[in-house]
Amino acid sequence: MKVRLTDHLAFWAIKHLLSRVKNQQFDVRDFARFSDEWSGRSVADFYAFSENEACSTVMERQLSQLTKPGKYVVEFPTPAPSPFEVNNHIWVEFHLSRSLGEAPIFFIQHGWRSVSVRGYRTMCRGLNEQGVNAGVLHLPYHFSRKPQGAFNGELAITSDIIRSAHALRQAVQEVCQLKRALKKLGAPHVGLWGTSYGAWISGMAVTMEEGFDGALLLEPPVEIEELFWETPLFNHLQRELNRLGISRDAVGKFFEWVTPYHHALKIPPSRVLILGSEHDPIGYPDSLRKLNRAWPGTYLEIFPYGHISYRLHTSAVDRFLKILAPQLKACP
Repeated sequence: MKVRLTDHLAFWAIKHLLSRVKNQQFDVRDFARFSDEWSGRSVADFYAFSENEACSTVMERQLSQLTKPGKYVVEFPTPAPSPFEVNNHIWVEFHLSRSLGEAPIFFIQHGWRSVSVRGYRTMCRGLNEQGVNAGVLHLPYHFSRKPQGAFNGELAITSDIIRSAHALRQAVQEVCQLKRALKKLGAPHVGLWGTSYGAWISGMAVTMEEGFDGALLLEPPVEIEELFWETPLFNHLQRELNRLGISRDAVGKFFEWVTPYHHALKIPPSRVLILGSEHDPIGYPDSLRKLNRAWPGTYLEIFPYGHISYRLHTSAVDRFLKILAPQLKACP
């Protein structure tokens, strides 16, 4: 009961205290323009991006300077600019146990509206002790990327489904660009470690981009369309779309584009861990089993916790070290 009560209170706060009407509205003409632009195009087109030579040079130059163990905070231009200038940078806090060219690195992507990244820093220290480098990302509209006057993460998922889709796309493109730059600089392995919203991003990245070497998906939301249309957490979205006369069928194709199990993995399935909680109302067990079936060969384990659980993070570190880390060491 305590687990479920914690989740209930957290989701209530998100829904009632942090979801303001002004950020739940969007112009139906924006949806019409989006539909016209992407009609007849593919999901690969949606996530594809052309690397800006100047931006890539800035990224590679800064990354090449990370030659010693330690903590570094770096920022790069995003490959997918948004209307909010403050959101148009990639922010990474690197925790290195060795130079970038000497150890695997995993990028940790936090949950939606995470209060702090402090807990992820503890996770980084644990990975460093095992010889694994780590980088904590600020995802779109969170922390350093939060527009003035907005709550943390408030603009990442709202009734403005166009902005929400572009935020996901932006995050996927950013981590793909980071991976490309690190591989170019000689990083032996680059992987993803996502929690909730971050796991959603990680799941899409490993279906859209080759070259990642592993992924740990912690409590990933799986049934994206169902979550947006049927859960009380998003009834603001449902009311707004109904008000605008946008039907579920009209956006069904686009929900497929943001749903990981509709797309094939581009990394070996044995290097994908799907971890969840028995009492999680977002990445609930049956949905995780569906993702596991869609990606045969991936590892699935469900723990007796809720969506918000520090013990789940401890279990995730343990499974990473026992299952995924040995595979990376065995790779050429």
